[in-house]
Amino acid sequence: MYFKASAIICLLLSAKPVLANDEQTQNSSLIALPDTCVALREGRNCYADIELNWQQDDIGNYCLRDATSKHIMQCWLRQKSGQLNYAFDSVESISFELINSDNGKTIATTQVQLQWVYQNRQKKRRWRLF
Repeated sequence: MYFKASAIICLLLSAKPVLANDEQTQNSSLIALPDTCVALREGRNCYADIELNWQQDDIGNYCLRDATSKHIMQCWLRQKSGQLNYAFDSVESISFELINSDNGKTIATTQVQLQWVYQNRQKKRRWRLF
């Protein structure tokens, strides 16, 4: 009896909650290709042509923006998919968000990671005589 009761409790705790809002249950995707930019040395800018693709189940008004600065890069009206070519030029990783422009909610996110071939391992040493 004890085993059955604990098994039922475990099943109830692991069950997914039912979401009341359809927007939270819709399939959404935002993909950056390539998702990694490789620079020669650490601290140098990385340059790449990034293709940002998004797709939604429902037709709507959507905008793509920089997650850090909240700068809107492009918007689409009455669409369920879109594409944006982005000239990546940065010294750090950048995240992108797909938002619903009707209510401002973030629907999907993606990130372009930065990697280096050579990391800066030299420490600046200052020599003093006195």
